[in-house]
Amino acid sequence: MATLSELTEQTLIEIGAYTRNQESITVLTQPATDTDLVFTVDETSSLSRGSVEIGDEIVYVKKVNAQSGTIAIMPGGRGWSGSTAVSHDALTILRNNPLFSRSQIKRAINDTIVGIDLMSMGSYDFVFDGSTFAYVLPADFKNVTGVSWKLPDTTGIWDLIRHYRIDRNFRVAGSDVTRCAIVLDEAPMPGQIVRVQYARFPSPLTDAQGFATTGLPASSQDVIRLGALWRLVSTVDPGKVVAITPSSEVLDAAVQPGQSTATARYIYQLFSVRLAEEKSKQMINYMSVINYQR
Repeated sequence: MATLSELTEQTLIEIGAYTRNQESITVLTQPATDTDLVFTVDETSSLSRGSVEIGDEIVYVKKVNAQSGTIAIMPGGRGWSGSTAVSHDALTILRNNPLFSRSQIKRAINDTIVGIDLMSMGSYDFVFDGSTFAYVLPADFKNVTGVSWKLPDTTGIWDLIRHYRIDRNFRVAGSDVTRCAIVLDEAPMPGQIVRVQYARFPSPLTDAQGFATTGLPASSQDVIRLGALWRLVSTVDPGKVVAITPSSEVLDAAVQPGQSTATARYIYQLFSVRLAEEKSKQMINYMSVINYQR
């Protein structure tokens, strides 16, 4: 599965199909430390005073020197716009005044992950001792999708437990903390493992983490990209957005007011359709809960 960095690059490519912004780029020709205020670049004509993205960092360029092939960063201009100043290798790409920085795209991806109406799945095992009234569940527990216990033989069969209830205000012994806990009204054999399969909210990603870390199925990656794309494009100035990749004739023509809103609405429709498909599949695969409470 894709990492956050890979999802970011894929989303960046997809944004290009909806925006007019043709970014100028160049590369570093020499490495730069996290404190350098002068960068040596391949082509100074591609850069101008203002915000420049290098890797995941935004810097504020004070001056471009065509003769020396360098750009001067304003004092305090490293780690600009909420980014972090880091070292960069030679051949790292610089993007002049990016429409969306990678940090913005990553934030939109994670906002979509944590805000999406999909649940990820988890499991929790405990040993049933025959005397404990309630067993505290993990902090990220939201809802049960199944409860079973492992039979004490060599078959490896997990028998379904149908009689249980969830106490959502169980006070943890020795503290004032309340958590969700499961009370088994159908007792398995003491000393055996009970497994609670449960739904939880998906987790945001860091750069090196694979998509599986979210807990969402691999098939929902495009849903997350579409959600991030909608969040981003809905903030773009109308003059920089078109519904399709623009031809040269379109680039020369005026863009009607409200075009960005129409494009964002179109992307949101795509996002909504894919989200509904994933929700339907998730309900079939995970949400068929059997629980007799009486």
